[in-house]
Amino acid sequence: MDLKEAWKKLEQEKLNQPVAGTVEVRKNSKHPMQKLIQLSKITLAFVIFFELCFSFLLVIMVQPIVKVFLVIMIIVYLFFFFLNLKILRNIQESFRLDLNLKSTLKQVYDNTMSSLAFQRKASIVIYPLAATAGFLMGLSTEKDAAIMMQKWQVVVTLVITVIILTPSCYYLARWMERVSYGKYLNQLRELIQQFEKDEVESV
Repeated sequence: MDLKEAWKKLEQEKLNQPVAGTVEVRKNSKHPMQKLIQLSKITLAFVIFFELCFSFLLVIMVQPIVKVFLVIMIIVYLFFFFLNLKILRNIQESFRLDLNLKSTLKQVYDNTMSSLAFQRKASIVIYPLAATAGFLMGLSTEKDAAIMMQKWQVVVTLVITVIILTPSCYYLARWMERVSYGKYLNQLRELIQQFEKDEVESV
C-alpha cells in the first residue's frame, strides 16, 4: 500500500479549511484519525450527560454526606471534561496534511495512548468514590446515611461493595476502550510501522 497516496486521498474529502493547513473530512470517512475524533466527541457527550445527572442529584438529595460525595464526582467529571476536550483538540490540531506524515500519525497515536493510560490510572480513584456515592444514596432513601455509617456492619458492606465494583468497572472500561479505540489505534500503529519500514528500505 502506498501510504502517501492514501494520505493524499484525504484531500479529496476536504469540506473546508478554516485554518491554513488543517482539514476536516467527511463524517463517513473511515480514516482512523477521523474515527478517533468522532470517538472523542462521543466521550465528551457522555461526560456532559453524567455531569448533568450528578448536578440533578445534588439538587434533589437532602443529606449532607451524600451531597459531599456528589460534589466530589461533579469536580472529577469536570476535570475529565477538560481532559477529553484537550484530547479532541490535540487530535484535530495534529490532523494536518502539510506536516510530515509519520510525525503527524505518531503524535496523534502517542497523545491518545498517553491520555487513555492516564484515565485508566485515575479511574482507580474514581470508581471507589462513585461506588461510595451510590452506596450512600441507597442508604439515604430510607435512613440517615451519616448515622448508618457509624455501624460496623454497614462499613464492612461498603468496603466489600467497593472491592467488588472497582476491579469490575475497571476491566469493563478497559474492554469498552479496546472495542471503541483499539481498532483505530491499531490502524494508526500499523501505518506508522509501514512508514518506518519504508524509510529503512529506502536507505
